[in-house]
Amino acid sequence: MLLGKLRIIGHSMEPALKNNNIVLVSNLFYIFKEPKVNDIVAFKFNNKKMVKRISQIKDNQYFVIGDNINDSLDSRKIGFIDRKNILGKVFKII
Repeated sequence: MLLGKLRIIGHSMEPALKNNNIVLVSNLFYIFKEPKVNDIVAFKFNNKKMVKRISQIKDNQYFVIGDNINDSLDSRKIGFIDRKNILGKVFKII
């Protein structure tokens, strides 16, 4: 995905991203550098696209958490995300 749009469904990334926001995502940010802590990324999990914030990195695996920690399906339940499953960085709300 060089550049794509995703609709945010749910409240897991509030207050940064709200339900029904549309965000732009690009993997161009990660051509020359790796994702880092605090990046908001889109990734694949069980054939679904999800958006979360990176909170920890360990051996090319990423621990991602929703900003709304009381209402988020994230690495606390699904575990670390492999680098190959990261689609790109969220860089703009449209």
